Amino acid sequence: MGEYADEEGLLIVIQASELSGEVATLTWNWNNYSDPVKEAYELMDKVHKFFLEIPEYEQRMGSKLNEYHKNKINNAIVDLRKQLPYMKNKIKPYENLENMVD
Repeated sequence: MGEYADEEGLLIVIQASELSGEVATLTWNWNNYSDPVKEAYELMDKVHKFFLEIPEYEQRMGSKLNEYHKNKINNAIVDLRKQLPYMKNKIKPYENLENMVD
């Protein structure tokens, strides 16, 4: 695993896993939320902020960040991103606004 124990990287992996779990829970229980779209907005705000933290972390760590840690973080990010299309499929935009105007 290397000499450097990257605890901050582990926290990033944990955060990605938590967010992934939140997305899965919201998606699975979509109809049980009083306002799932509002919940999705709040969750996407967390996800967005998380994704912005990753490049900053990588730049700050520089050469201390070895391939093992990069791969662990990348895998957690990929898993989180895999959850998003399922939630997206729950969102039903207005199919035809013209029908609403008539």
